[in-house]
Amino acid sequence: MKRHGDLWEDIVDFENIKLAHKNAKRGKGDYRGVRKVESNREYWLKKVQEMLVNKEFTTSDYYVFKVYEPKEREIFKLPYYPDRIVHHAILNVLKPIWNKIFIYDVYSSIEGKGIHKAVDRLSKFLRNEQATQYCLQFDISKFYPSVDHKIMLERLKHKVKDPDLLWLFEDIVQSPNGDKGIPIGNYTSQYFANIYLNKFDHWLKHDLGIDYYIRYADDGVILSGSKKKLHAIKDAIERYLEDNLKLSLNPKTQVYPVDDRGVDFLGYRTFRDYRLLRKRSAKKFKRKLRAIKNYFWKIPAHHIVSSIMSFVGWLQHADCYNFIKSYLLTDQKIVGILDQATNKLNIGNPLRQKYEVRA
Repeated sequence: MKRHGDLWEDIVDFENIKLAHKNAKRGKGDYRGVRKVESNREYWLKKVQEMLVNKEFTTSDYYVFKVYEPKEREIFKLPYYPDRIVHHAILNVLKPIWNKIFIYDVYSSIEGKGIHKAVDRLSKFLRNEQATQYCLQFDISKFYPSVDHKIMLERLKHKVKDPDLLWLFEDIVQSPNGDKGIPIGNYTSQYFANIYLNKFDHWLKHDLGIDYYIRYADDGVILSGSKKKLHAIKDAIERYLEDNLKLSLNPKTQVYPVDDRGVDFLGYRTFRDYRLLRKRSAKKFKRKLRAIKNYFWKIPAHHIVSSIMSFVGWLQHADCYNFIKSYLLTDQKIVGILDQATNKLNIGNPLRQKYEVRA
């Protein structure tokens, strides 16, 4: 495998740092750190460049909080300045290099991929009924908190030999206390996760010869015509993860017949001929709509529009027209709230533009 050196100059180049700020600030115009940088962009971005060039950068203290959807997780949040800018500067340069080493069917955090491409690929796999009678669905137990720092740095060194960049990687990887864990919330962590599992992916595809495999972050599905084969693969995965990555499978990992219930993966239940929204996702959407109807006067207009239409975007990737009709198109209160919000923003109501809404 070719290792890359001489990357540091590209990362600390001022044009790259300006691009990093441009990318990092999208949708975050009200962040204090963004406003700080925008108040004197040239000055503050030069400061970022100097921190890196002079090796004065070190990862800031994390703000740690918990979220409970879809499951309880600890989120680590870094300041916008300088950390998020630095992370974007790294990935501006590294993403094109790293993207070439991943297998095709990894879909998390890669431009042009994502959840909907993953479930579309799953639907394509399911067209071959004989070869996809059974599904091994797995997720890795407490993946992000369990990533071993030493192994992570070794994986990064497989592709990168630039000593200045490796110094920066070491600072970021080892920024949480202890000898393991990469923070959920870091921009770099999304790519580090793919790097950490890259050999595992290639082992499944090439050593075990698995044709029907999709991974999104720490969740994966493997399809086969043989239930016995999938149980053997599950046992092999458990050994591989423990021996090579110090990881383990979630006890909920299971093998089951596809035609009994479809494949419940990434927010959807995918069947051979159709796709439904996962029940938990539907309940979350209904709760969000109730909150908007009860407290719409407290919610900024752009949040109302983005919340409703982001869910519509999810629903459009499944056979959910009746759901959309019942909870959006014929709910006069929601339509009216969306009319008010879009009028404030001087835009058309996207529901009315996209669907026939009952008057």
